Amino acid sequence: MILGTAGHVDHGKTALVKALTGVDTDRLEEERRRGLTIELGFAPLTLPGGRTISIVDVPGHEKFVPTMLSGCAGMDLVLLAVAADQGPMPQTREHLAILSLLGLKGGVIALTRSDLGCKPGVEEQVRTLVKGTFLENAPIIPTSVVTGEGLDDLKQALAKLVEETPDPESGGDYRLHVDRVFSVAGSGTVVTGTLTGGPLRRGDTVRLWPGERLARVRGLQCHGASAEELPPGSRAAVNLAGVGRAEVSKGDTLAPADSLTLTGRLDVELRVLAQSPYTIKNNSVLHLHHGGRAMMCRCILLGRDKLEPGEAGFAQLRLDAPLAVRAGDRFVVRFFSPVVTVGGGRVLDPEPPAKGRYDQVRLTRLADLAAGKEPPREEKAPKEPPPAPPLLGIDPGLERALCELYREAGLEPPNNEEVEKAFPGKEAACRRVGRALADRGVLTPLSPKVRAWGESCETAKAELKKRFGTGLFTLAQARDVLGVSRKYALLLLEYWDRVRITQKIGEGRRFL
Repeated sequence: MILGTAGHVDHGKTALVKALTGVDTDRLEEERRRGLTIELGFAPLTLPGGRTISIVDVPGHEKFVPTMLSGCAGMDLVLLAVAADQGPMPQTREHLAILSLLGLKGGVIALTRSDLGCKPGVEEQVRTLVKGTFLENAPIIPTSVVTGEGLDDLKQALAKLVEETPDPESGGDYRLHVDRVFSVAGSGTVVTGTLTGGPLRRGDTVRLWPGERLARVRGLQCHGASAEELPPGSRAAVNLAGVGRAEVSKGDTLAPADSLTLTGRLDVELRVLAQSPYTIKNNSVLHLHHGGRAMMCRCILLGRDKLEPGEAGFAQLRLDAPLAVRAGDRFVVRFFSPVVTVGGGRVLDPEPPAKGRYDQVRLTRLADLAAGKEPPREEKAPKEPPPAPPLLGIDPGLERALCELYREAGLEPPNNEEVEKAFPGKEAACRRVGRALADRGVLTPLSPKVRAWGESCETAKAELKKRFGTGLFTLAQARDVLGVSRKYALLLLEYWDRVRITQKIGEGRRFL
């Protein structure tokens, strides 16, 4: 079970976690020097009765709302901190709105710093704030980490809440949104995150979405304790074999291969917060937050031209980078500028058509999906996979030119430096576009200095699998089948070795 903190900066979340667990979750020197949480913090909490749950402590400052959002992935319950001497503040309201959009069901409210005295009417202010939300009936407990007031009562309230809350669902595929990546001497790459969906076991093969890298789970830990298997609702540290530290990023998702949909557009149910200062208009540019990832998107409203505060409707979000999702996933959107939370909702269709804003059949189908009714799939005309969306803020002419260059080069592309020299005066732009195309999977990074056309690499893989199946083949055989030089055949095979598509055995290789 995962308990997340929430609340305004300097309202005592981290101090409260330390008083409850004995763990100071501000582990960075800068955090301790400034007295300000910057990164996510983690601690185990043993409750009365003996059950241990995990706490995720999030930043409260408005500049770190994206970090707070990444910490919300997998939260089951919340501990909302409100300073008794100040009452609700801007991030109290924004955090509460975010948690409501993400579908949380329960929590406890701590009135912190009670030793400084209570602002007149503060409890009534809190009750007014949470009225109509999932915290409407949550207990409000005055606490002080200085005097110890209310800490035992808070633990009892949390124990009761956990006992009444069903365990996280365990019937599907595991998923872990990466929130930390580091290396351990002698062990290699380690990632951490909150595990949802299903159990993760030592020895499992995982895919690092949105890329195609595969890795093996070498070891598992939860709060420092090793395990052969971890259930959903665990804070997991996963030691990965087969990938280097530089090949994994915060925001990546660990999940089985083919368990998610990698897409450039989403049909969604979108709700605008009643307190949103902005209307969402058709074709608005927004910040999208899903799991541990944040990206820009363009919002195409379906069946209407705007959504006012408090209204809900259907929309297509066209993303500036590929996103790995499932239908039913929750997300949050923030206004482009100034950056404030304006709404959120659920993914209904991760593979939607690109056109038909006012198509009544489409709108009816989305209404059925929103209501939990899945129509007969035959109603949906067969279509090609959605094309990669254009990159926001990038010269589309340069993007097209680079794509054409790499498409024509196939498996024998020029190196990155040679590509940049082909566009005098646009070298920096070429680097940005090249990295973005690689992130989207359009280009495949064979090495730090060489990228190849992704479709050519996939075709090469299919040709070699058709020829050799799971049997051994040599570099010379691969070179001859693909009709490329030894240099490029070796680059391709070594890349596949790194991402666990192939395994080198002596002088040969085989597909995994």
